[in-house]
Amino acid sequence: MTSEQKQGPAVDNTAEIVPPQKHIIYGIIMSLLLMLIIGGAGYATTIHFASLKKEPTRVTPGKKVFSVQVFQAEPATVQEMIQGFGTVLAMQKVTLSAQVAGEIVETIQPLKIGQSISATTQITGSDGKSRITGGELIARIDPKTYQEKVDQATDRLREDQAEINRLVQEAKNLQRRLVIQNKSMATFEKEYNRVKDLVKQQIASPSDLTTAELDLSRYEDAMVQVETELALIPERKNQILARIQTHQNDIEIAILDLNRTSVKSPVSGQFSEIHVDRGQYVRIGDPLVTVVNFDRVEIPIGIPLKDYLKIIPQIRNRKYPRAIIRTNSANAGTWEGLVTRAAPVADTQTRTVQVFVVVDNDNYGSPLLPGTFVNVIIAGPVYENVIPIPREAIFQNNVFVVRDGKVLGLTVQQQTKIQSLSLIESGLQPGDQVILTNLDTLKTGDLVNVSEQGILTLEDELKRLPFPILKKLD
Repeated sequence: MTSEQKQGPAVDNTAEIVPPQKHIIYGIIMSLLLMLIIGGAGYATTIHFASLKKEPTRVTPGKKVFSVQVFQAEPATVQEMIQGFGTVLAMQKVTLSAQVAGEIVETIQPLKIGQSISATTQITGSDGKSRITGGELIARIDPKTYQEKVDQATDRLREDQAEINRLVQEAKNLQRRLVIQNKSMATFEKEYNRVKDLVKQQIASPSDLTTAELDLSRYEDAMVQVETELALIPERKNQILARIQTHQNDIEIAILDLNRTSVKSPVSGQFSEIHVDRGQYVRIGDPLVTVVNFDRVEIPIGIPLKDYLKIIPQIRNRKYPRAIIRTNSANAGTWEGLVTRAAPVADTQTRTVQVFVVVDNDNYGSPLLPGTFVNVIIAGPVYENVIPIPREAIFQNNVFVVRDGKVLGLTVQQQTKIQSLSLIESGLQPGDQVILTNLDTLKTGDLVNVSEQGILTLEDELKRLPFPILKKLD
């Protein structure tokens, strides 16, 4: 087999080969043509349906009507209520301390917190000295040492009195001696004069005269001595009287210390603290018990200076403002009190002034206890014939009211502002409906619509406040 037969038939290598890029371009052109055909059909369909739609009826737009909330303006006489907070304090509270040292040998039974105790009574005698009587014994400090001091001072006073008595007797004796000396002196003077005459007559010798003169001198010296002793009696008596006064003071001090061993309370009340018990040794100044009387309690309250200025004239004129006191508990009830005094200076840090509300617990079955944190509402100044409206209703010193379904702008005169309310003196009429909403968009002449639920009153405004700020007066 030849080589040509082995290779088979010859292949025509001259056939044309199409490049792949031409196929891609062809596909893109066909896709674009298809999209144009579909889009044109959709547009034609839309134009067809649009031509079938009727022209809508055109309506001329009317004026806009605003829906608003209003406040019913009514004249009233109102009283401002000033709010404050404070903690109740007992007006009478005393901590009894030991005035002498010693062991507690006796106590009241039971010596417990809450035990009632009666007070002592202090009276002034005709001598001008005060004395304490009555009262229950709370505790007794061992009185033995102090009784001994009283006895010792009493003994010294007795000795002084005995010395006074001896001095009085001595003065009497000296008076008698002085009388005797005067008589003897007169006798010896006569004798001396007789001897002197005899010597002149040369009947007696000079030695007899000398003897008579010596005797006379001795009696003169004795009489001078008695007179001197008698003259010293008042000075000696004064010295003894001074000692008597000192010892009398010692007795009074000793008796005072002895009385101080019996511990009693100057106020009636109940024990709020117990610091000692029987058998305990106490020193001077050690606290024993604390007694609290809460028949009347006091509440210090810090109020702003502007509120202080509203009530201080009444306090100074003794027309004490009334106050309502409440606790945080809803079922605790209320108490009434009077603002009886105010601090003379303001607090530099809080810019407030303290006023004091007094409550008489005897008027209530449930007393207001010291230590209770309370909310106090004080009756402030009264404003007559004003129209209270919310402060939010005032827009640029004007208010908008509803008149015949339209907005009317009014200029008002304010008397004062109290928290969220403004008291209007003039510019509003009774029954005016003051607009509260859309104030920044409304203008005079706009149409408004007021629903029944959109009408508020003063009572509604006060109810939504956490604390009363105004009280309507009949």
